[in-house]
Order: sequence, then C-alpha cells, then structure tokens
Amino acid sequence: MKKKITIDLIILIAILIFVNLISISIFKRFDLSRGKIYSLSSSSKTTVKNLEDRLIIKAYFSKNMPGEYADSRRFVQDILSEYQAYSKGNLKFEFLDPADEQELKKEAQQNGIMPVSMRVVENDKLEIREVYMGLVFSYQDKIEILPMIKNTQGLEYDITSKIKKITANGLKKIAFFDTGNNKFETIRQFLSESYEISEIDLTKPVENNVDALIISGIEDSLEISQLVNIDQYLMQDGNIILFQDKIVTDIQQMSATPINSNLFRLLSAYGITIKPNLVIDAQCGQVTVQQQRGMFRMQTPVNYPFFPVINNVNKENIIVKNLDYMQLIFASEIDTTNIGGDIYFEPLLYTSANSGEITMPQLNISYQPYMNIDLNKMLKDKPKVVAGIYSGKFVSNFINHTKEENAVGSTESGKILLVSDSDFIKEGAGAGVQGNRDFVLNAVDYMVSDGTLIEIRSRETQFTPLKEVKSGTRKFVRWVNILFSSLLLILFGILHYRKELKRRKHIGELYE
Repeated sequence: MKKKITIDLIILIAILIFVNLISISIFKRFDLSRGKIYSLSSSSKTTVKNLEDRLIIKAYFSKNMPGEYADSRRFVQDILSEYQAYSKGNLKFEFLDPADEQELKKEAQQNGIMPVSMRVVENDKLEIREVYMGLVFSYQDKIEILPMIKNTQGLEYDITSKIKKITANGLKKIAFFDTGNNKFETIRQFLSESYEISEIDLTKPVENNVDALIISGIEDSLEISQLVNIDQYLMQDGNIILFQDKIVTDIQQMSATPINSNLFRLLSAYGITIKPNLVIDAQCGQVTVQQQRGMFRMQTPVNYPFFPVINNVNKENIIVKNLDYMQLIFASEIDTTNIGGDIYFEPLLYTSANSGEITMPQLNISYQPYMNIDLNKMLKDKPKVVAGIYSGKFVSNFINHTKEENAVGSTESGKILLVSDSDFIKEGAGAGVQGNRDFVLNAVDYMVSDGTLIEIRSRETQFTPLKEVKSGTRKFVRWVNILFSSLLLILFGILHYRKELKRRKHIGELYE
C-alpha cells in the first residue's frame, strides 16, 4: 500500500513538473473583464513578436512601497511577464531596488529615474520615504524611459508606445498650422511621444515627408499661396485633420459672429460644408453663473447646451468605437447633403437624440433661456453630425493658379478629417478632456495608417453614462422598487402564518 502511494506521489510530481515546463513556452491568460483590460491586446503582442533585436527593460522599483502603491509593483511585473512571453525571447526584464545600493541609485539616476519622496504613516509615525517607480528601455544604442508609474491605468499603452518608438527607424512627421497662435501644448506633448512635430505657416509648399497636416481655428481669410499649398498637399495624397469653427464666440460677452474666410470656399469645392449654426444638446456640460440669493451672491452650475457631451459615435470606425466621453465647445453641424458623387463621407461623432440648433441671424448664446428647464423636453431634434472623414476623388481647385511645374490636378487617396470645433484641442478648453486627447491621437494614427496603438489607447473606460430613459419608465421602476419589496414581505408573512397554523393544528391533533 505504501509502495503504491509513493508511486502515485512520484507520478503526480512528474506531471506537475511537466506541466510547468510546458507553461514556460505556452502562455495563456483568461481575462473576463470588460474590454479585456488585464491582458495584452493583439497590437501589443504583434509589436513584441516583431522585435528584431534584444530589448532590455530595467524596472527600478522599491520593494517597501506605500500602501496605495503596493500593488503597482506586482501589476508591472505581471504585464512585463506577458510581454516577455510573446516576444520570442527578444524581450528580457529585471527588477532592481536601489534603496540600499549606492551603485544602483547612481545607475537609476543616470538613466533618468529619480526617487520620489512620499509621506508614509507606519507604526503610528509619519516618515518621508524615497521610492523608485520607473522603467528604462534599452534597444541597440537607444534608451527610452517611463520615469514614474503612479497609476497602472494605461500602462500597456505607455509600454507599447515606448517599444514602438525605440525600435522605429524613424518617426513619422506631423505639421501644425494655426493662425490663432494656439500652440496646442497638451496635444503636442502627447503626439511627440510617437511623432516628429513641426509648425508651418503654409507660405511654402508642404514637404512631401509630412504624413499629416493639422489645421485649426482659422478665423480670417488666408493668402492665395496658403490655400494653394493646402490644396496641393491634399492632391499629393496628403492627410488633413481640420478643427474648424463656423461661428466664433465670446462667452464673456455672450456674443457669436459668423466666420468669413476663403477657407470655406476651398472646402466647398471639395464638397465639404459646415452649416452657419451652433448645435445645442440636452446632454451637455455646465457653466457656473452668479445669482443673487437675498444678501448673498451664489455660484450656481447651469446646464449649458452649447457644450455638448459626446458619447454617440460611429461604432464601426476604429477611431471612435471605444471612446465614450468627449466634450465639444460651440460646435456647428456638418452638412452631409451636398457631398460630391466621387467623395465618400464617414460620420464619426453625433450629438444625442435630444438636440437642436440656433441659426442666423439671431445667435443668442446666453445661458438664461435654458435655466430651470428640462432640456430633454425642450430639444427634440435628431442627432447632428459634428465630425467625420472625407475620402475619395478630390479635384484641385487651383490647378490653373499654381506656378509649380509638378502641380497635381486630382487625387483618389487624400483624406480630410473634419471636427467642426477648434476649441476641441485648445489649451484651457477641450485639450483637458481625456476623450478629446484620445480622439486626436487615434485620428492621427488612423490618418497616417498606423493603427497599432488605437486598439490599446481606449481599452480602459473613463466614463460610462447611464442611458436616458423616459419619464414614464422612471416612474414605473420607482413604484416597482417601492411596491415589490412590500408585496414580497406581505407574501412571506402570509406563507409563514399559514405554516404556523398548520404546525399548531398538527400539535393540537397530537394531544387530542
């Protein structure tokens, strides 16, 4: 009997060893979370599978982390293990704790990983502790860093973008043109992680190596040479991303004025029209207004329908299908009725099912008409298109006006992505909204035909609004919640009472 138990034990141990050996080369995780946010996307797997040389990742992490960051080290280790498993042996990582080793401290700081001082309460004492939480990527003779990982949300995107950047032979180029001197610092900073960024004034032809041209906030007419250069860039299969208002507004003065620019005539020649209106939406942001309450002036938030909150998107397009919260500020409606027969238009963003508009000549943007009003009852128009992509055959509007010998008369490969709101990417406005930034990054990736990071960028949902329900439905649900529990309690009481009667009757029969 003992011999049989020993043999069974040996067989079991052998099986466990064999299974572990197999698991080293065969890696699989089951992720049941929404969007599978705890496992690598196919884009990240493809990125590390295609490594042509050895990539070393050094994780400088303190072991004795404060409580709120205690899980960060384990999360980083898990995700790096998954990258390593799919890299075919070309990615290696190691964890280093520089806490007590001066050489490691010096090495970390030389690589750009600096310690961060944190306040920690331990054993009823408040102490200041220096911790390291950074990654260093080494590939051939190049180095990239993630100096501080305070939040593991979005870490896969950060790691994959660093891997793509460090292994790329050269970065694609993005050019900005803006007459309003808005430098787009937030957007530029995010784009610079993956692209080479420059500014141009369009007085000279756009260089052929510019992969996408971003134009924003034109409020006056351009020089003919600038229009020609925009036109010829498009004709040479260029990609244009346009953030453009039709109405210029001043919320301080509560004024709105149509923009009169020759840019719109150029767009019209391509079949692109922005209506001279401002869209309003019951699903919107708020403004804070001062109201007199007796002797006091109170700051009161008011729903402001000129700031539409966008979660109605084209789920068939990779740019927006995973985005569920964007903020527009004084946007106009895109006219989809006059598009040329050779042009294909794909809408991207819509307002909600409770929309409206204000039109010329009375462009009243005051908040007062919308105070203390149910906007869902007031605004009943269908969704309005506020962003989309134009593609197909574009014919030059300046082929007879340009002096360039190599001028091109048409293209079937150019693309124009239009958002009818220049505030969408401005500092102090839309650039501060996570969904807006993700939209711009996705749009650039899409336009330059690099969709690797789009899949990853929006996997972790930031905002999941409740669906609007009708007033009658809300009342029905409320009364069901009130009455159902009461009826359930009454039913339980009746059943218990009947059971008690039967028990008493049974006991009475026993003693008769």
